[in-house]
Amino acid sequence: MFHPPFCPNRECRNHHLSTKTAAWYVRNGSYFSRLFGRIQRFRCLCCGTGFSSQTFSLDIFVKKKVPYRRIFSHLITSSGIRDTARLLKVSPNTVNNRISRMARQAIAIHSSLSSLISLQEDLVADGFESFVYSQYFPNNINLLAGKESQFWFTSDYSHLRRKGRMTEYQKKKNHQIQKRFPVHRRSIYRSFQALVRFSLDLRKKSSRSSVTLFTDEHPQYVRVMCDLPGEERGLITHQRINSKLPRTVQNDLFSVNYLDREIRKDNSDHTRETVQFARNANNCMERLAVYRLYHNYIKPYRIGKREESRKTHAEWAGIPAQHIASEMKTVFTRRRFFSRSRWLSSSDILIWVRGISTPMKQMAEYLPAYSWA
Repeated sequence: MFHPPFCPNRECRNHHLSTKTAAWYVRNGSYFSRLFGRIQRFRCLCCGTGFSSQTFSLDIFVKKKVPYRRIFSHLITSSGIRDTARLLKVSPNTVNNRISRMARQAIAIHSSLSSLISLQEDLVADGFESFVYSQYFPNNINLLAGKESQFWFTSDYSHLRRKGRMTEYQKKKNHQIQKRFPVHRRSIYRSFQALVRFSLDLRKKSSRSSVTLFTDEHPQYVRVMCDLPGEERGLITHQRINSKLPRTVQNDLFSVNYLDREIRKDNSDHTRETVQFARNANNCMERLAVYRLYHNYIKPYRIGKREESRKTHAEWAGIPAQHIASEMKTVFTRRRFFSRSRWLSSSDILIWVRGISTPMKQMAEYLPAYSWA
């Protein structure tokens, strides 16, 4: 028998319940769904809000059941959206919808589990370059990872101007595009600034007096560190590494170099010189959020026969295995709520509410009402 864990009304005092109790709601009949059968309804005794067991399901408001695990397995193995849709015999929009749902699950689980980390290692940050819509709209996705654990903490999206060699026709077209979709000159600056703020927040939750941040020699990174307030400069040490050094395990930037390689290999949006590139910036970041869940909490830290090699990156970062198992058990079934998700980074909030602008897109992004609950 299903027992609702809390009231879905974010304004109700029963919304943030942490323990199950039967004193705050009553059963209020049921209704029949052709897809899910008989569904129990409830009513909150405090605010009077009516809801059902389907309110807490990841399949809320769906018209067709699609196996999330199969979409997940295709997504992390470089399958395209249309390929996945053909295999599952659904439309590409249906696949994108299910990925959006999984992305919000992934963000909520990541924020919950990463809040348990007491930072015991240095951090590494670097930019991952790709493009959305066309090669006239490159982007930079800054990644922040643990130096020893390769735990992927957060990432931040920023648009770039097209650079490199172009023909006269391409230069003229690029100039016209820049007028229609201007890109801020300090986009990388703002993106890396968000990562530095996140790093300082991680230090607050640890016993360390300071944290070391390794990056390459990008000039915008230096400007961000120089613009930090005086009291914060002593809390973070910036180490610059030449990006042309061999990308071996001994390289201090190995964590982000490793993530760069894995994303290129496993995510079809970023595989070079193919037709499988992202058409929407929010869809692009949602797929990365799902891949981050796989990388941190499912994928082994190293492939080998030793027991420690089978640990996940999250376990190496200090998250207990039982907490990971508890959260991952319901990743494809129990719906996570935005109002109950804590420790969300600014980048994750933008992904959740689909707040990243897509080049040349005229209409605003559609955000279902249930995703904002």
